[in-house]
Amino acid sequence: MQPLAPSDVRAPAAYEPVRAEARRQVIELKRHRRIALSPILSLVFENRDTVRSVVEELLRAERIEDPQRIAEEVDVFNELIPGDRELSATLFLEITDQAELAQRLNDLRGIEESVHMDVDGERVAQVHEEGRSRDDRTSSVHYLRFRLSDEQRQAFLRGAEVAVVADHAHLQARTTLDEQQRMALGADLLGH
Repeated sequence: MQPLAPSDVRAPAAYEPVRAEARRQVIELKRHRRIALSPILSLVFENRDTVRSVVEELLRAERIEDPQRIAEEVDVFNELIPGDRELSATLFLEITDQAELAQRLNDLRGIEESVHMDVDGERVAQVHEEGRSRDDRTSSVHYLRFRLSDEQRQAFLRGAEVAVVADHAHLQARTTLDEQQRMALGADLLGH
């Protein structure tokens, strides 16, 4: 999948008039890209359009119009766009109660290492951003990449069972992708 160029992203002045429709479209796009593993843990699988949306919202929120700053933000967020034979996801710990959040961030240290994908019963190699878990707590957001072998990619595209799994001491869960989720993520593996 091609990374974003600064020209692919609308600066706030151009984005604001189309924001409502753009947000509606990305919400619809993410509907089949969001995989809930538990009531507090979900992944959103990213592609060029989801990342473009994040960048445009950030530029708007921070009122960034300078072309150099826009280019810098695009460079940073391009790290979320999957490469060849990859799926890229943002993992979210979704806890609104602050007391519960503090406790769970402590209990779930290393959660980013314990989430993996299985394709046709075979574990997919996973790489995560380092430094988001410390000795005393983890972050509520993590970035993961799932690197499929050629065989796993082919199995995925021909309809093999695909599951996302959390295997952590304090949270175990498994979700099998439904057909709409598989199709949405399969498009990423085709480079769309």
